Amino acid sequence: MSGPKSATGRSRQLAVRAAARPDSDGARASESGAGSRRLRQVAFGLVVVAVLAIGGYLAIADLAGQRGVPTTVDAIPVRLSMAGFTPSNIRVPAGRTVALELWTTDAAAHLHNGVHTMINEALGINEELPAAGPTGESRKVVTITTPSKAGVYDIYCDTCCGGRESPSMHGTLTVTT
Repeated sequence: MSGPKSATGRSRQLAVRAAARPDSDGARASESGAGSRRLRQVAFGLVVVAVLAIGGYLAIADLAGQRGVPTTVDAIPVRLSMAGFTPSNIRVPAGRTVALELWTTDAAAHLHNGVHTMINEALGINEELPAAGPTGESRKVVTITTPSKAGVYDIYCDTCCGGRESPSMHGTLTVTT
């Protein structure tokens, strides 16, 4: 009788040990759930860091002013943005052909038809500058022939922020002798 009794005792001991120890399938499921949760937290953290880094880069680059280098040495750089023209007063000599390098960092979503414009009907200026592309900016060199008579001429953007009626979307072209 000692054989069956010790087998029963041994079965009880194994049952007690098994109850005290977590089920290996349950332990794996619990570890898998914790691992999945940890992976989601790490992925979320990486997304947050990436968004903040990209936003910081764009903000700093925009606040720093003109990106890159002008493409034409003799051109006058003129930034077209939602705030207007920079510089707001462009000084040019009378009776000359001058190059203006128009540039923007504004995205297409902010612009009507995806462009900024520089317009002055009296001078025959009607230039369109496409929105910033994959490089974060858009540039276009235009040449204009200035009047032979000195004067101050209004230039404006007619495609965003209220167009011609917007006080911020105006600048001046000052022709000097």
